[in-house]
Amino acid sequence: MFTIRGTGAGKPCMFPFMYRNQWYSDCTMTDRSELWCAVQTQYGSDSERWGFCPTSSRQSWTKHPKTGAYYQLNRDAALTWAEAESSCKQQNATLLSLTDPHQEAYVTAILTSGRMEKGYKFWIGLTLDSEHGWKWSGQNSFRYLNWDSGYPLSSPGHVCGFTDGTAGYSWRNSICSQRLGYICYSQGDSAVPTEAPGTGSCTAPWMSYNGRCYQLYRSKTTWSDAQLTCRKEGGDLVSIHNVEEQSFVFSELGYAQTDELWIGLNDRTTEGLFDWTDHSAVRFTSWEFGKPGVRANREDCVLIRGQKGNWADSVCEEKHGFICMKKSEASGAEILQDEGCPTGWKRFGSYCYFVGSETKTFDEARITCTNSHSYLVDVSTSVDNAFLTSLVGLRPEKHFWLGLSNQRDIDVFVWTNTREVRFTHWNAEMPGDRQGCVALATGHRAGLWDVLPCSNKEKYICKQLAKGAAVTDRPTTAPTLTCADGWTKVPSRNFCSKFFGEKKTWFDARDYCTTLGGDLLSLHSKDDLELGSGRYGRAWIGLSAPDPDKGFVWSDGSPVNFQHWDDGEPNNKNNVESCTEFFVYHWREARSWNDNQCEKFNQWFCQIPLGASPKPPPDRAPPDYNTTSDGWLEWKGNQYFINQRSLTMEEARHFCRQAHGDLVSINSYAENVFLWKQISHQYGNYWIGLNLDLDETFVWMDESDVIFQLWDEGQPNKMNYEERCAVITLHAGFWHDYNCGYEHKSICKRSGQPHANSTVRPTVTPKGGCEFPWRKFNSKCFNIIKDQRVTWFNARQTCMGMNGNLASIASREEQAFLVAQMADAPTTDLWIGFHSFFEDGFYWTNGQKRSFTNLKLPVSKYWDKCAVINTNPSLGIGKWIPYSCNDTNGFVCLRNVDPKFPESPEPTTPTDYTKILNDSFKVVPQKMTWDGAQKYCEGDGANLASIKNEWAQAYVEMQAIKLKGPVWIGLNKELTSSYFKFIDGWRISFTNWNENEPRRDQSCVYVDVGGTWKTSNCNQSFDAVCMKSSDVSPTQPSDFPGVCPDDPDPSSNCFWIPFRRHCYAFFTNLEDWSGASTDCSRRGGMIVSIEDPAEQDFIQAELQTYKDRFSAFWLGLYKTYRGTWKWVDRTVIDYANWGYRQPGSSPYGEIDTSDGIWKTGYSWNRRPYICKTRKILPPKLSPSSDDVMPQPHQDRGHITLTVVFICAAAAAAAVIVIYFYRTSGDRLAVPLSVPNFNNPLFINAKQSESDVDIDQLVENAEEENPQLVKIK
Repeated sequence: MFTIRGTGAGKPCMFPFMYRNQWYSDCTMTDRSELWCAVQTQYGSDSERWGFCPTSSRQSWTKHPKTGAYYQLNRDAALTWAEAESSCKQQNATLLSLTDPHQEAYVTAILTSGRMEKGYKFWIGLTLDSEHGWKWSGQNSFRYLNWDSGYPLSSPGHVCGFTDGTAGYSWRNSICSQRLGYICYSQGDSAVPTEAPGTGSCTAPWMSYNGRCYQLYRSKTTWSDAQLTCRKEGGDLVSIHNVEEQSFVFSELGYAQTDELWIGLNDRTTEGLFDWTDHSAVRFTSWEFGKPGVRANREDCVLIRGQKGNWADSVCEEKHGFICMKKSEASGAEILQDEGCPTGWKRFGSYCYFVGSETKTFDEARITCTNSHSYLVDVSTSVDNAFLTSLVGLRPEKHFWLGLSNQRDIDVFVWTNTREVRFTHWNAEMPGDRQGCVALATGHRAGLWDVLPCSNKEKYICKQLAKGAAVTDRPTTAPTLTCADGWTKVPSRNFCSKFFGEKKTWFDARDYCTTLGGDLLSLHSKDDLELGSGRYGRAWIGLSAPDPDKGFVWSDGSPVNFQHWDDGEPNNKNNVESCTEFFVYHWREARSWNDNQCEKFNQWFCQIPLGASPKPPPDRAPPDYNTTSDGWLEWKGNQYFINQRSLTMEEARHFCRQAHGDLVSINSYAENVFLWKQISHQYGNYWIGLNLDLDETFVWMDESDVIFQLWDEGQPNKMNYEERCAVITLHAGFWHDYNCGYEHKSICKRSGQPHANSTVRPTVTPKGGCEFPWRKFNSKCFNIIKDQRVTWFNARQTCMGMNGNLASIASREEQAFLVAQMADAPTTDLWIGFHSFFEDGFYWTNGQKRSFTNLKLPVSKYWDKCAVINTNPSLGIGKWIPYSCNDTNGFVCLRNVDPKFPESPEPTTPTDYTKILNDSFKVVPQKMTWDGAQKYCEGDGANLASIKNEWAQAYVEMQAIKLKGPVWIGLNKELTSSYFKFIDGWRISFTNWNENEPRRDQSCVYVDVGGTWKTSNCNQSFDAVCMKSSDVSPTQPSDFPGVCPDDPDPSSNCFWIPFRRHCYAFFTNLEDWSGASTDCSRRGGMIVSIEDPAEQDFIQAELQTYKDRFSAFWLGLYKTYRGTWKWVDRTVIDYANWGYRQPGSSPYGEIDTSDGIWKTGYSWNRRPYICKTRKILPPKLSPSSDDVMPQPHQDRGHITLTVVFICAAAAAAAVIVIYFYRTSGDRLAVPLSVPNFNNPLFINAKQSESDVDIDQLVENAEEENPQLVKIK
């Protein structure tokens, strides 16, 4: 269920979702006036993604004042074409169809009105059909063309159309997986009413149909002369308004497949707008592929031609036959009688047809026809079927019985008058595994066949041979021909078959067969199934369903009159199975069929005509990828490695990263098929790089966007809430979620070839400490809870509530540490995260590798058990004993160290330093690297200096002047989560950056002799300033109360998105920098500032929604006349993400939507933009003392006037917004990040010895065990 408006960008509802501590499994009106849903499970965790639920109401749509049609513009959505079409259908509408210039002008006027300017791209209903070329998904006529110059592209996969604001909203085509906005359309009051079938008679040789007379002329003439001839006869060139009339023209006027006949459609008046010469509405088109031509040319008139009677535009001066049409003459009550047919019957060819006036069951209809010396109609050719379509297709009844059924045998379809079936024309998903009787559909599916219960009461069609007509029997040929060597006669037909034991996709197998002069095998009787006798495996046959609007067809064009599906098949699992494989297992006597993905590798059967010799087989096609010297597969710019070694997810990822890659991210169906093909010859599952994040959303480990997913049915199921990793399976490449501790094969991916001298990124030990009562060990925090006795499940929930999980134990050292801590409660067993919910053993609930075990199994049945660290001496103290998970025990929680807490106690204030307020400084006139200087200060019980105010700045600047050179200060972003924060934990509240500082590629900071701050390589040698302080850096909050404000303009559909302490709104209307600043101020905010990597990641993730439409958004970053960069909301600059050779000379900042890199632009550039404002605190809440950082006194008026001078129109509002923004409290805290880790490769888990010297281990473990563990 795709959402509308809101902040969800059109994404589907995520059920169930949590809102205000309550789960919702359906749309709700809680706190809103319309039904809405969340698009994320944990709504309101860090951000709020929601949208309104789809309805059939047109209240918020735009209604055309004359036609009554409705339009819905979804400009802030970001859906694929198929998703957009589904969203429209959910609202009883379709993607927009544009059928004339007036409608196009009206839609363009809507798109360019108000604040909507150039740059928007919207999906419309254009889609490329394999038979008819471009068409509208809403089934409207394709009579009007508005392609942009150079379009449509013929590139593979570019089969979906959009209207592009950068090209004046003309049409372009692209791959359908792009994520764009879209326009829904509903005809509303403009829907064309169903016309009653016409009546009347015609004078020979004219033929009557639906109140009109038709005549075909084969004398060749130009289009204009043909029209003149028709008008002399009182008519005009034929106009065709529906599939029934098309079927009549194709089947009853004597049309031949070699004919090329003028019809009345043309675009002579307006290039690209086709009209009928009789001025009737163009409601139906049936173009052949590639038509009409899109270039301005002389092909202004239209022909009907070819085997299927489709249409093509051609030069009007060419000479062809033509078809005329005129109104029929009133016939009164006279009943026409066709020659050789009873009264009321209709003759076609040698047969008479009668449409029953009463509804009957199939058997009742059969008996009725028999009683009138006829039979329920059979259909031998496509021309016969077209005649029947023209006969009943316009009638209001939905179905008419044909004489075909599989009542006696579900596998075999037979006519009531003959067992020979020469033609079939099945509807979508037909015949499948249905048993019943066959009826001809009318209306939108006119001419297609459905299998219905034989007890249904439907009208029917009888057929009999016309008097005086003779039936020409099909000649029978004595079977004197034989099969070529190695080929076997097909029992039911004059064909020969051969089994091929290699493996190919269905398409490649068919190409192989056609090269031999035949096709994939078609089967038409139970005897044909014997061709699989003695074979082994699965083999392709020619049955497939390539058109989703039609049913199964044989690739050789023979009728689908026989089927032999396996139980429950065909099921089109996950909507990707459209080709048929033949089960040929020697242990199964009953061979059967199954639908499967066409890209699967199978053996296959070919057929060639009896007596024919096979042509030479095709040359072996080269693979569509290259293989590198180190065994990686190179495909479409990326490289992949199939690792056949079974590893845990983290071990597999470590393997990939050692080779400069990562576990694979899969971004398209084509990429998934490519990988599936590489593993389909193997066995088992393969890890991919998808991981369930803490917010319950899946993310790629290489940080690419999740733009494609292919989960199997019932997946992901997050079993036991611990399956947080994903595999690609052998079954059609579908995905399953798994516990990350399982061992699977894996697939690595990297971008291109790494540099020969490149090195692997080193493992970095997590920095930080543990909040009381958590205890640090091996860079982890443990919390042993002995005073609560709860079940294993409740224990895990409690740990998760503290941002951790039940403990996993990775080494003997950790085991000894925990056991030593248990000594003060010697009778309390403690739950750990080890369990046996899966049938193949015990696993850690956080997905950790089983690198250490201390399990003792006192009972034979240990499935569905959970482990405790035991305190019972008889079972072995410290042993892990499995018990019922519903028992109650104490428990051990585990989480990562927290960078917010210091790694060592705060030092005491010394007396040998220069004291400035609560800080004491000491200059160190000794050239050292930054690390050396910090170590020197640490040795003196200090840190490199924090400059928190102007007083400190003046002192440090004076030391630099005295030393005549730079001095290190306490800023090194490598140690503070990639943004600048003083090494003692203080956030920056004062800066004095030099021009174009800070630079992205330098990590350490010094103060130069001019007093400005500059970044440098940390290995440079400078003097230093140490500092001690009695002030304690404030604890950064983990909770960010408050709500987002309402927009002052309710009609703007502006929705703020919360993230930590602020709210953000993304506006896609294009403004220059000053206009963006003004609009943000008008809304109570400012253009966005970015303070740290977490905020950068949040904004960058949001921008992925818009990357297909916009290259960049404005930031609130501007350059002063001194050349320094500042945020317009006066946030200090402690983080930068400039691109290569940035910042440039232009004075305003923008952020790239594709990779989040910052660059510069000029004020007159027009960009979308991001506004930011603080949350509104509830009345009873106010910032705590720890939440407010001391702010230096500054002249706000002066700065605001500077901004006014730069931004012009933004000034007045900015003063008020800035004041409240800066006085409301401290800036954002950095969230706890989960560090990466790499375990050594491990094949077999080894159980530890039982004897452990706990005292010695606890004493030395911290130093001896460098292994790192990631907590899920």
